[in-house]
Amino acid sequence: MQLASLRFLHAISSFPALGVALVLLLGLFPGSPSASNLILEPFQSEYGVDYSGFQASRKVSLEKVGEEYILRSTTRLKGIARLSGYGPVYEVSRFVMYNGMIRPTLYSIGEDKKNPKRDIRIKFDWVSGISKGFAKGEARSFPLSPGMQDPLSFELMGRLLLAEGKRDFVLQVHEGHRVRDYRFIEEEEETLNIASRALSSTRFFIDRNSSRELYYWFADDAGYLPLQIRQLHEQKTKGTVVLTRSTLLD
Repeated sequence: MQLASLRFLHAISSFPALGVALVLLLGLFPGSPSASNLILEPFQSEYGVDYSGFQASRKVSLEKVGEEYILRSTTRLKGIARLSGYGPVYEVSRFVMYNGMIRPTLYSIGEDKKNPKRDIRIKFDWVSGISKGFAKGEARSFPLSPGMQDPLSFELMGRLLLAEGKRDFVLQVHEGHRVRDYRFIEEEEETLNIASRALSSTRFFIDRNSSRELYYWFADDAGYLPLQIRQLHEQKTKGTVVLTRSTLLD
């Protein structure tokens, strides 16, 4: 999926003898207030990642500090790929809730060691209506539109809209060097075997006007938790992310 995390790691795939890439890196009843409450409760989820044959693990968590929410994603290579010295990759979205919408305040993605060519940082200044970002080695600014999300928060905002009963909607996502639309399009229901459990889900195509197709499987009975994510390019699977455990399923 083209999220900043994948775009960040896709750049590494050109390194000799590595070809590393990574993360493609929600429920209850539609419209039910309890579904929205569940989505915003603190949680921890773990995923297994397979991207072009390279294995990785991804941990996603949400916590609340005062009025601010902190959404984190940490991705680590597994197996022989760890010898590359690459990663882990840290992705963080800080946001507040405003009129029932997620309003990002600060987004970042990078490794322990700074790398201006791959690091992304976006500051959302909702008072001035301008976002100030740094991506691909350059500083960029964009006007903010109501409901604009970052590459990590869009998934959570999508879950909230699904909980309200919406099934075809568009979110504007600030990717650092550009802003583009992510349209959620409902496709069909499927049962997935996740962590030795059969879970009902609904598959959505996330149309980003990209040659890389992005699909999400959202759990029907767990706050629309993402159970599986898949990216295709020219009808070939490039990467798959599968849930292995989550506190939302405990």
